[in-house]
Amino acid sequence: MKQRLVICLLCLLIIAGCKKDSPVDPPVIITPTKPITEAFATAGVLQSNMVLQRDKPVKIWGTAKVASIITISASWYNTPVTATTATTGAWEALIPASPANASPQTLSIATPGQTNITLHNILLGDVWVCSGQSNMNMPVGPLAPSFGGVENYAAEIAAANYPQIRSFTVKEDYEPNPVADFPSPANWVMCSPDNAGALSATAYFFARKLHTDLSVPIGIIVSAINGSWCETWTNKAALQDDPLLSGYIGQHQSSTLFNGMIAPLTNLAIKGFTWYQGENNQKMVPLSDYTKLNAALIKGWRAEFNQGEMPFYYVQITPFDDSGDNNPTLNYLAKFRETQANVRASVPGAGMVVTMDAGEVTNHHPKYKKQVGERLALLALNNVYGKPAQSIGPQYASFTQSGNTVTINFVSGTATGLNTTGNAPINQFFFVAGADQVFRKANAVISGDKIILTAPNGTPLPVVSVRYAFTNYPITNLQNSAGLPMEPFRTDSWTN
Repeated sequence: MKQRLVICLLCLLIIAGCKKDSPVDPPVIITPTKPITEAFATAGVLQSNMVLQRDKPVKIWGTAKVASIITISASWYNTPVTATTATTGAWEALIPASPANASPQTLSIATPGQTNITLHNILLGDVWVCSGQSNMNMPVGPLAPSFGGVENYAAEIAAANYPQIRSFTVKEDYEPNPVADFPSPANWVMCSPDNAGALSATAYFFARKLHTDLSVPIGIIVSAINGSWCETWTNKAALQDDPLLSGYIGQHQSSTLFNGMIAPLTNLAIKGFTWYQGENNQKMVPLSDYTKLNAALIKGWRAEFNQGEMPFYYVQITPFDDSGDNNPTLNYLAKFRETQANVRASVPGAGMVVTMDAGEVTNHHPKYKKQVGERLALLALNNVYGKPAQSIGPQYASFTQSGNTVTINFVSGTATGLNTTGNAPINQFFFVAGADQVFRKANAVISGDKIILTAPNGTPLPVVSVRYAFTNYPITNLQNSAGLPMEPFRTDSWTN
């Protein structure tokens, strides 16, 4: 009996030894329930020189040892707030809403046994997240080989002394899953001639107009990557929510830029978003998917930030000879602009900047970023801040016809003071078509707040459709008294 027990024990030892050395059995992987580090720290975006959002509860968060008591003292708020570190090693606390404050403030974060974290020179104002691809990324100054700098960049940089404008430029990071923090955060910087040249031009001119018009500090968080797709910035849950869009999961590294460059910001109190993207998606099939895709991005970001229906202002792509073959009749970019314009109708609180007068036919990265940034700011000033600012250009409403004369009517209030840039002759980009669906160039003249077209000989009357600037690269010059360009339009849905 004893011999049998010994033999059995020996067999068990041999089997155990074989299992230990066997390459078939996979190693045991222990998934940590705590962050890799429990170091006492704040989130990477929380730094000295930052702007914190006014008039909203401000979340302060970070990591520390489990069960630590964290005390947060803000110089602008009389009572310290506390938090207890969770079993994950994370902590967070809310500082109640406070008004704008342009005087430098201090934030102190303390826990027993650790050196205090003190953040200096903090302002309270409005924080905007500015995202997209290369035209959002394009700096004020020149950057070889892609960007030649904005119009009059040397003078713009020299005058960029705005210490109450602060910027945080997120580093490029594609991540397979949402990350809680930036692995290597950038620094918040005060706007000055020393650093303005490297700042996103669209974001800078947006912030400058808001700051000078409102007299409050402005923080801009620039999270943009050259050559990026809308689906790469859209969070996975937003794609999954729509059966049509779920097919984009796995395409163009979907959601990875949201995961790495937006997700770490979602605890931050902000005012809203600006967005300049589309060039990568401009030939997607079907084009109509872009409207749903961009709308899903907006809804998804709003859900992740969980701060209500925050404003989202975006830029329609500029005129550009994308084909390079000097064919002025091509209109696939016009059809893409149309899908961008349709986003406004599907998402409340979204607004669009028109750039038909601010393009360069041979340059996909036009230098006219001041116009773009300031027009984004006008949308915010009018719709968010309640200022009496004209924020949109002439928008088509209807047309009437008498013989070969067509009258274009505009949405009330959008075409006031209709004129051309510098009172130059109208750039003639109006086309009419009869039942033959052949478009012929019509002659346009301004009549008060209307446009009068004369259909050319050979047009089968009555006119059935009118199009304006509905080709790839028409640089337009029709505008209202606020200097905002007329929006391109068509009155048909034909495929030609």
